[in-house]
Amino acid sequence: MLRKLAITIAAITALSHSFSAHAESWFEVEVFVFERQQPSVEKWLNAAPPKLSNDTVDIITPVISTDITGVAVGLNGCTSTDWTNGASNCNDPIVSNTTVTYPSQVPFNIGASSPQQAYLSQGPLLLANSQGQFSDLIRTISREPYVKGLVHLTWQQNMQSRRRAKPIRIFGGKDFSKSFEYHGLSVKKPNPAETKPGTEFGALGDVYEAPKINPVWELDGSINIYLSHYLYIENNLALRKPTQKMVESSPLEFNEYSALDIEGKKQLAPYLESIPLIQNRRVRSGEIHYFDHPQLGIVMQIRKMAQPTNVKPIDLTERSTTNQAVPYTG
Repeated sequence: MLRKLAITIAAITALSHSFSAHAESWFEVEVFVFERQQPSVEKWLNAAPPKLSNDTVDIITPVISTDITGVAVGLNGCTSTDWTNGASNCNDPIVSNTTVTYPSQVPFNIGASSPQQAYLSQGPLLLANSQGQFSDLIRTISREPYVKGLVHLTWQQNMQSRRRAKPIRIFGGKDFSKSFEYHGLSVKKPNPAETKPGTEFGALGDVYEAPKINPVWELDGSINIYLSHYLYIENNLALRKPTQKMVESSPLEFNEYSALDIEGKKQLAPYLESIPLIQNRRVRSGEIHYFDHPQLGIVMQIRKMAQPTNVKPIDLTERSTTNQAVPYTG
């Protein structure tokens, strides 16, 4: 009975998508981002970190994150639906239902646990590492001096017009959130004397600290690919590097033994610099494209692929995995 019901639902869904099937234009995208670790005289202290749009799609977080909702009772995080619909919503604990943790370092190769197949009307699909084609290229570039790989991944997506296209979130490297805020300022360590009442848990005697929902990644940003007669790539990435910057400081922070001044002072303080890579280029499918930068390099290829013809089958016996993180290998 369940099998007949599943077949009926799948048939109805297939008919409803028959028209949109002709409008879909799927391509496979492979991206390799690396850092150039050569000294540079250029400074980007006033550059802002990348701002992600509300419809940015995050295909990396479900692979590397771990659900700890049962541990952090009463806290809020993100569901897998949140990650698919947009990264910005996942940064707001009010709209999320689960809590996740992240590794201190994002694995270089990001991929699904098994080979994947795209279906009609599906969102961007992360592929397995075995489905990529950059292995030899990555080995060749990695042999060059002062090159450090940051992230490599392959996905498939239905290309849309610029108005309808959704950027893909790209991030990698270290998590600096223990030392820096997202906008670059140093994290202020809590003062036990300033602990608010009600933040201690009785016999535990420890101040409760919620897990961080916003990692500050060494590489962060997005890549937007859209179709307008030709294919276009819009890169909006930033490399984050610890440095120092003159920042405003309150008198107490500047010198706690000095007399109070009316105006604040400036002091040299730790700062997380954002080195932007923002480029827009018209490209052709099948060609390997290289985006150069004094501190970053991006190698990308957009490949033609067999177009999906079926909707995703419905498995009524499958257990819900909405809040389960996808395992990964580091």
